[in-house]
Amino acid sequence: MFLEQRIYTAHAGKLPLWLKAYGEIGGAASGRTLTPLIGMFTVEFGQINRVLFVRGFDDIDTREENMPKRDADPDWQRFLATTRETGALFAQEAKLLKTLPFSPLQKVGQPFERKIEGTGMFVDHRTYDFHPGKMQAWIDAYRDLGLPVQQRLLGQLLWFAVTEVGPINQVVFAWAYSSLGDRDRRRTAMAADPGWAEFQKATAPLGALKQQTNLILKPVPWSPIR
Repeated sequence: MFLEQRIYTAHAGKLPLWLKAYGEIGGAASGRTLTPLIGMFTVEFGQINRVLFVRGFDDIDTREENMPKRDADPDWQRFLATTRETGALFAQEAKLLKTLPFSPLQKVGQPFERKIEGTGMFVDHRTYDFHPGKMQAWIDAYRDLGLPVQQRLLGQLLWFAVTEVGPINQVVFAWAYSSLGDRDRRRTAMAADPGWAEFQKATAPLGALKQQTNLILKPVPWSPIR
């Protein structure tokens, strides 16, 4: 499955204007002409005044086939006109990702099944950059050693993917928690688990990781993942 991940950065104080227009106009136009939205989130911690959203494609050619339909949609044109007037955005980033076999997200239209308790949600969105040629060995060790520990101790894995277009040699994944305190308690338990120590022992000699960054996200009210 392909995931199109977009991060839009707004001028301070203007993101709510763009989100309002998307929620009322643009989102519906995209959903009926492209594919359903998977998730949409604002950045709580990290570089703020940003929105991150994800849309999926089982066949990437369907995106190109349907983009002209979206662009011609009257509501999409109205959304573009409305957001241009606000002057809200000053930067946009797009990545094309491919999910791995152990990612929970595997097909378009797959309904989101919430597995964390409570009604709140914070998403720990992580991007790991690897030295060329070393990513696959780390992924294999993570799948066999690290992931079982995290599935037992962390929140809910939302997706796990690698970058197909954009900065390559990159893994992008997201875990959901019911609160920031829930995240802290669970990650503390993971760090103390012997199985996690085994994973770290197995991956340390690889020298695979170059950089790790993360964002803490909150879903917008119309996000399917929430």
